[in-house]
Amino acid sequence: MTTEPNPPIDPNTPRELEKARGDLKTLRAELQAARAERDTIRGERDEALKSRDGLKAQFDKQKTDFEGKLTEANAATAKAQADAVEAGKAAKAQADAAVIRAEAKAAATRLGAVAPEDVVKLVDLGSVKIGENGEVEGLDAVLTAAKEARGYLFSEPQRPGVETGTPKTPAPPKPGDPAPFNAATADAKDVAKNAAALGLKWPPT
Repeated sequence: MTTEPNPPIDPNTPRELEKARGDLKTLRAELQAARAERDTIRGERDEALKSRDGLKAQFDKQKTDFEGKLTEANAATAKAQADAVEAGKAAKAQADAAVIRAEAKAAATRLGAVAPEDVVKLVDLGSVKIGENGEVEGLDAVLTAAKEARGYLFSEPQRPGVETGTPKTPAPPKPGDPAPFNAATADAKDVAKNAAALGLKWPPT
């Protein structure tokens, strides 16, 4: 059996093998660097996701806090408005009550009340109102009923004229009567004369 002689070795083959080994080493290094860069990018991505989730959670919390404060502010505003309306109503009711009491006192005086303040305290003014035109309504009926029910609180109102001895205007002087004394135009002599007529000493000591 004859053996074939070994083929001659190409002198370029060792260099190609060495170059291939170098290329393979370079590829491995580049692959390792790519993997490292990939890991770095993944880490940065994970940090970004964590940061995003943290910011989202913070935003959600701030949004919730803001909505809660807005709700509280709206409730406080509504309460303040309601309180202002109630305060306005209370102030108007107090002012109306004062006007009604004053009108009741004046009306009681006209009806001959002995003590108008007591009449105002005793009568029920709950049905008396102030109308849209600003006039007091229902007061005359209340005081008329009070006078009928509590006549002892009233007397007949005085009437000017002869019945009370207090005429509206003085009677004209009769012929021969001295002119009435006028302190505004009288001189010292007239004052002394008028004082003597009244039994007074002038000038006083």
